[in-house]
Amino acid sequence: MRERIGIMGGTFDPIHKGHTVIAKSVGEQLGLDRVLFIPTGNPNFKQGQKLASAADRAHMVALAIEGEPLFELDLREVERTGVTYTADTLEELTQCHEGAQLFFIMGTDSAITLPGWKRAEDVARLCTIVVAKRPGQSTQQVHDALMASTIDFDVIYLDVPQVDVSSTQVRERIARGEDASAMIPASVGAYIAQVGLYQDV
Repeated sequence: MRERIGIMGGTFDPIHKGHTVIAKSVGEQLGLDRVLFIPTGNPNFKQGQKLASAADRAHMVALAIEGEPLFELDLREVERTGVTYTADTLEELTQCHEGAQLFFIMGTDSAITLPGWKRAEDVARLCTIVVAKRPGQSTQQVHDALMASTIDFDVIYLDVPQVDVSSTQVRERIARGEDASAMIPASVGAYIAQVGLYQDV
């Protein structure tokens, strides 16, 4: 039986409850053996933007997923030098987990941009795309965009619990001195306060 591995990639700046709720729901619905959380190191689509350090972001992921047997932290993108691309990561995972079936989990906002990704053909070849419907968004636009592409993506559309939170909202609340505890795991909130992240967003 092939191992079924979910992949949650992202900047996780910071990781929030929406990330973990979606990962757990997808894992249960698809019968995944594990879900890898892969923080980006130097992401292509965030060039020029100010991010918390890769070490801080990875540590927050580790705190958020602690005690959840389905979840694992994978540091390959943080440890890779240069700009990180999903296709490179998928190739490495295919080699590390020979024979496994990879499920790349993403929201509708990211999925609609897939045809324009670097080496999108390789992304399509190496994994199944799992589109998790986000609050207030329709999967129809994603479906139309992917169907209009010449690339043959294998896509699963899933309804997941709706957690209306984004990393941007978390950062802005903290910068304003407001309480963000409902949006993030308590351990992540404690780390942010301890290190002083997002005070000047």
